[in-house]
Amino acid sequence: MRRRKESTNAGLPTSKRDVGKRWTPELVKSGWTPVSDSFLEFYADLPTPITTAEAMLVIHLVHFKWDEKAPFPGFKTIAKRMGMTDTQVRNHARSLERKGYLQRVKRIGTTNRFHLEKLFEALERHEAIKAKEREGEYQS
Repeated sequence: MRRRKESTNAGLPTSKRDVGKRWTPELVKSGWTPVSDSFLEFYADLPTPITTAEAMLVIHLVHFKWDEKAPFPGFKTIAKRMGMTDTQVRNHARSLERKGYLQRVKRIGTTNRFHLEKLFEALERHEAIKAKEREGEYQS
């Protein structure tokens, strides 16, 4: 029996998970932002939880993250998108820094770089813990 080869995006099947089918083709014409299911599931459950506003900031930062490099949007740009003042967005960024999830690299004459690796590492650790907990539940 022959298997139909599915087109892939980053090694993942795309035929059944088309973003345009999840939203609408019209809404995805201008682009879409990938958000990890682990982030959505665990951000509020991390050892040091992330607030909903901080989570939205992370999603906006990821919107500007095109590869493994740190994104560098301006606070005013993010503030406008989030319907907040740039001071409020800065405060959320500072909070994420204090929690150890965000590292800002301040640059003179241009926007900051926002490193999210510590958040990603925390999510991976948390996901591994939750997987082990689920394994224990199934084995009991």
